[in-house]
Amino acid sequence: MKYCIFLLFFASTLFAKEFRYMQRSPRALLMGDAFTALANDDYTLFYNPAGLASTTGISFKFFNADLGFSDYYHDQDRFKNFPSTAAGISNRILGYPIYIHMGTTPTIKMAGFGFSLLASNTTTLVLRNAITPLLEIDYRYDRGFVIGYAYTLGAFGKKKKDGQGSGTSIGASVKHINREGLQGTYHLFGTDLISKINTANTDNMSTILESLGHAKGNGWGIDTGVIQTFKKGFSETSFGLSVLDVADTRFKKTSGTGTVPVQKMTVNAGASFKQDYKIIDYAFSLDLHPLNDAMDYRRKIHLGFQFGIPLVRAFAGFNAGYVSYGLQLRLWPISILAGFYSAEVGAGFKQEEAKRAVLYLSLFDFSFDL
Repeated sequence: MKYCIFLLFFASTLFAKEFRYMQRSPRALLMGDAFTALANDDYTLFYNPAGLASTTGISFKFFNADLGFSDYYHDQDRFKNFPSTAAGISNRILGYPIYIHMGTTPTIKMAGFGFSLLASNTTTLVLRNAITPLLEIDYRYDRGFVIGYAYTLGAFGKKKKDGQGSGTSIGASVKHINREGLQGTYHLFGTDLISKINTANTDNMSTILESLGHAKGNGWGIDTGVIQTFKKGFSETSFGLSVLDVADTRFKKTSGTGTVPVQKMTVNAGASFKQDYKIIDYAFSLDLHPLNDAMDYRRKIHLGFQFGIPLVRAFAGFNAGYVSYGLQLRLWPISILAGFYSAEVGAGFKQEEAKRAVLYLSLFDFSFDL
């Protein structure tokens, strides 16, 4: 029993160190998640509220959905001739990070104002240690809204017609989130887990989850950001800084037996350079985040690139040591994006790669210039 307790403590401090953000842009993920100085899609409020200032017209994105899942395509050998026994299944998926995500973020942006609804469900599972199986679970289901505003000081803030010069955009947002979650490491054959399941009502899944520490709560959060932009001709250079979930977003528990996972504060810095020739456009981006976390500094480096022509856009990136890439097809009223990226789920740099795929679908997007 003492051996099991030690393993549980050791696993909880050593394993599964992926940093959890509230919501990520599929486009940004394929650009290495380097988006702090760009922040110009329907996920602006989850990267840098100052990015709202770049909206000179009105844009509506009412029907969008993003899906994320483990990249089984590049791990086909692991799942060929998949065993049917419990022992065989355990050995095959041992150490394999299973990831499932579903989300939607309907968004309205106009003249510096932005409003996004959020529904996001993310689950990661990892089975470790063949001798004493340990199951790591991180489940979060968020629902709520974010509202923000940004204002630009400087030349192009006043001269929107020609859009030349430099300007400083300052933004802030407020969000209200209802979160339910379950986070922990469980010894599959330990007496503690078995006793919890036995004492719960096995006919009701919610009581089983509560016995494992599932909890619900709600809370308010604040985000701030600034972007300094220089425009000349067809070129634009930007430097951005954002502080998301200022002083941590904490949740007041409304039900459950465990603790609602806290959304930790992140300090993010970035730079970008882009050129838009109407028919062809491209952008480079660099991010350092989260600056306030004590992880290996190499995990904070994010690089991104995008290239667009009418109807098609390509993405590539470098996310904390791992490559990402994908394509987007924009054929109104449908916009589809798909690609592959990786995340670090270990404790160090390039220690444990979680290969993932992302799919994004948007219908009936509307944008109007004012």
